[in-house]
Amino acid sequence: MGRRIKHNARDVEELARLMLAEAIGEGVQGMNKVGTVVANRVEANCAPDFKNLRNIRHAIYQTIPGTGVPHFEPVLNGSLYTQRPSDEDLQRARNLLHGHREPRAKMNLWFYNPSPGKKFRAPCGATMPRSPMTKFDFAFKNHCFYVAVPGYCTEFYR
Repeated sequence: MGRRIKHNARDVEELARLMLAEAIGEGVQGMNKVGTVVANRVEANCAPDFKNLRNIRHAIYQTIPGTGVPHFEPVLNGSLYTQRPSDEDLQRARNLLHGHREPRAKMNLWFYNPSPGKKFRAPCGATMPRSPMTKFDFAFKNHCFYVAVPGYCTEFYR
């Protein structure tokens, strides 16, 4: 169980759309894992990566520092804007915002798909690309999930 994140209907819809765009082919578990990471980023509030992410939309539209490039591929490629979440999708997002995180991903702050658009997943690296302060934790279907290296983001890893 994580911290409840203050939200409104737009936040719920944005999170549901990101979960669909990022992991619809990975089923409910995959979408919940992705949503958990996004919620964790708001909860983490640690510098430099996640400081001052005040709500779920800040986390969804966050850019890689110094680049202007969005963290999440569906924001970059526009697929976030084509998703139409069902009532079930919206409820999943709402549950995450109420603090009900996917247990396996409750400590993860990063994920990525090393083989977007492919029917297979390339091997996960020991660290996430462009994020040297990460350490591989686990893979689920097409996504690799990462935690922080010891001593990084101590506000989250208490």
